[in-house]
Amino acid sequence: MDNFQRALDSAKNSGDFDSFHKGVELIYQHFKDILGKEGLKEIKAIGEPFDPHLHEAVMQQESDEFPDGIVMDEISKGYMLNDKVIKHSKVIVSKGKK
Repeated sequence: MDNFQRALDSAKNSGDFDSFHKGVELIYQHFKDILGKEGLKEIKAIGEPFDPHLHEAVMQQESDEFPDGIVMDEISKGYMLNDKVIKHSKVIVSKGKK
């Protein structure tokens, strides 16, 4: 919380967007590390076979790059907490070649 406050104060006082951006990135990484130690993991999506237990297909699209049934893009990340899905990845699934 203190780091967020410092970043906000710094942005308000200096107007230096690059420093603010770097500060928020450091806070994000620190927060991600803490959650990872508690068992939070991102669900792999792009290039993986579509799995309805992990992914929510929001669209299907033809692709010369990805074969049928493979996740070709990720709209929003999904997460697991201690091997339980808490948020499915929203993905675009390949229909195969055009």
